[in-house]
Amino acid sequence: MQPTRVEGDEAEQLRERIWTYAQRGVIMAVVFFAGLFVGYQLWGQATQLQEKVDELTERTQSLVKERDTERSKVTLVERDKKELERQLDEVKAQLAASTGKAAEAKPAAPAGTEGVTIE
Repeated sequence: MQPTRVEGDEAEQLRERIWTYAQRGVIMAVVFFAGLFVGYQLWGQATQLQEKVDELTERTQSLVKERDTERSKVTLVERDKKELERQLDEVKAQLAASTGKAAEAKPAAPAGTEGVTIE
């Protein structure tokens, strides 16, 4: 009966070793996953960086809107400028035409007597 008892002690020791290694494995797994969780909470979500990204995105969008507004203003000013240049060319043409008609209507003055009136 002695050999049975020795085998029982070895089986008990084997169970204790398995139980000890299982406990150590569970503890290591808990510590590992707790570290992953804490790391994710602190750096994985990057809350500070996410806030900065949101702020910069909003600023960029406002600058894009402002740029578009300024471009539309420039477009309107260029359109008005072209219209005014066209009107100026028309006025110059009318002035040239009326000056040409006025020059034809006046008799030609003798050479050297321009701007001199005789009474």
